[in-house]
Amino acid sequence: MYILSQITELIALVITLVSYHLNTKKKIFKNMCYANIFDIMHYLFLGAYSGCLTKIVALIRNIFIIKKENNNKLNSSYYLFCFILIYLILGILTYSGPISLFPFIAALIYMIVVWNGNETKIKFIAFLCYIFWLIYNIYVLSVMGIISNIISLISTYIAYYNYKRRDKNVRIYKR
Repeated sequence: MYILSQITELIALVITLVSYHLNTKKKIFKNMCYANIFDIMHYLFLGAYSGCLTKIVALIRNIFIIKKENNNKLNSSYYLFCFILIYLILGILTYSGPISLFPFIAALIYMIVVWNGNETKIKFIAFLCYIFWLIYNIYVLSVMGIISNIISLISTYIAYYNYKRRDKNVRIYKR
């Protein structure tokens, strides 16, 4: 099961790397849905239930965010509150020490920022959240999860840096 968990995380990594280099919020979240499916399997195979449940809610959250982009009725803070509440409840139910809360902390931070955030904010906050996930993957002894988080940290930083540089150049040329 351990080897299978590492293979599924490798697949999730490849999908994630592609995701943060996409140009639209909808494309980022669509790709992240696929990565979440493999992440769910990864943490399930490891018996890392905090990570698994966080990724299940993240999959639902990502699908919801894609849908809300085209439906203003779904843009209500009520739905944001519901997701936050679900993360808090799951964090309490699966608590097995402070580090078991890291996936939920990362998910809460990410959720709040991406609810109405643009691509730049999403890429920036993803970088910060990967640090929580890195510590969690060390805790659950997922070698591929650790490698995945380190690579994702580097890749997300590059995507964020390139986006900011392009944005700066566009503003200079518009003057």
